[in-house]
Amino acid sequence: MCNAAFAPPQEALMTKRQARSTTERQSARRASTEQAVEHVPRRGRRKPGAQREADFVVIGAGSGGVAAARRAATLGARVVLVERDAIGGTCINRGCVPKKMLSYGASLAAVLSGCLSHTGGKEDWSDAIVRVNAEMARLHVAYTHRLQQAGVELLRGDATVSAADQVQVGAETIRAKRILIATGARPRALPVPGGELACTSDDVFTWQSLPASLVVIGSGYVAVEQASILSRYGVKVEMLVREERLLARFDHEVAEALAEALAAKGVRLHFNAEVTLLNQANGAIDVCYRQHGNDRIQTVRAQAALAAIGRDPHWDGLGLEALGIAKTQKGGIQVDRSLRTKVRSIHAIGDVIDGLHLTPVAGAQGRWLADRLFGRRGDRADFDLVPTAVFCEPAIGSVGLTEHAAIAAAGKPERIHTVVRRFVSLENRFAGSEQASMVKLVVNARSGRVLGAHMMDNAAPEIMQAFAVAVRLGVKLSHLQTTVQLHPTVAEELFG
Repeated sequence: MCNAAFAPPQEALMTKRQARSTTERQSARRASTEQAVEHVPRRGRRKPGAQREADFVVIGAGSGGVAAARRAATLGARVVLVERDAIGGTCINRGCVPKKMLSYGASLAAVLSGCLSHTGGKEDWSDAIVRVNAEMARLHVAYTHRLQQAGVELLRGDATVSAADQVQVGAETIRAKRILIATGARPRALPVPGGELACTSDDVFTWQSLPASLVVIGSGYVAVEQASILSRYGVKVEMLVREERLLARFDHEVAEALAEALAAKGVRLHFNAEVTLLNQANGAIDVCYRQHGNDRIQTVRAQAALAAIGRDPHWDGLGLEALGIAKTQKGGIQVDRSLRTKVRSIHAIGDVIDGLHLTPVAGAQGRWLADRLFGRRGDRADFDLVPTAVFCEPAIGSVGLTEHAAIAAAGKPERIHTVVRRFVSLENRFAGSEQASMVKLVVNARSGRVLGAHMMDNAAPEIMQAFAVAVRLGVKLSHLQTTVQLHPTVAEELFG
């Protein structure tokens, strides 16, 4: 169990503001729960145990499932969407939305704390969580309303695929021409003795107060984001990184610059650290590890530990194995290019299959599949150039090839040219910070075509979203250099 004794403050010690925050939080949760009702827009309510028919049954109301269900319904299909948890999946409830809002709070507080004679600048976690829960409740209502407008039937409960054309939800049986699995992924358990003592990223958004200190185990974007955000809210954070650097899938120079920035903000980084054991000791957690090439066991003690070592596809308990549906080496559902499993009537999308586990990818897959199944041949999204971001402080945005990937593809280092610029933004200057931002372009040395763009700055995610179109359309370095920039902006650093 996650050691979250620090999370719910004792009622006797709660301040008036904490009591008010708790009440508002509970109200927000009730608002979202009240929307979690079965809705049968077309055919009226049925008696429990009745069998119904549908063209399309979607299991999982996350980003991919909702996108597929809505698109199919607008194309005239009879759609049943099954969900056992809160609508919106990981993105709304335990991922993108709460993370981004908490990141905003931390970033704004960091800027304000250095501005002129401002004496505040410290974001309050309990107040931030109230705002996060309110936004989640709003999105639950909005999602439910959009599904109703599209004509999607929302059914609550645990689903089992009992046949190639049949889904069981409690006592109800649904016969379907097509079935879609969109059940997403869940945090990977820490596979060491005492690993159950570590919290996961899912737990963080339920915390009502923060631990004084935290050990984050992991090196990917979830680990980095949580370490960065929580440190800005006043938690003393140490990271145990198994690899030689952070963010193995991102460009090495940007990742190194981020590590320096995190260290400057007080996050202690331990690289090449393999965790071996977690122990509970005197109300704290001891995380034992050894560094590569050294058998000596070292220990970091903190009030809590957070394991962010990856996410695993979540489809156990659906009965798919009995139908002969295969599993990949990574644990995902095996699908072909058409997102179809070995059972022709059953498809899968999003985090439950191999590939890029990102909200926009799942949504694009869901819409494309619905188009393909129900009469419209839409263009397949370009998954070769998907912009990605890490919402830390400072943030990272990236699209296209890293320098190492470009060299590997070209065969020779001299065929690849890079342009790197470091600067301090006016935002940081105004806040009294010398934190440097960074832009890196990876260019084909012969043609001048930009193969990848990587940026470290709080504006990076927004800029890379737009710049992805330019990279996809073959923008060249000369195009950037001959375009008159908008000044003063962070984005102008891309143009030379």
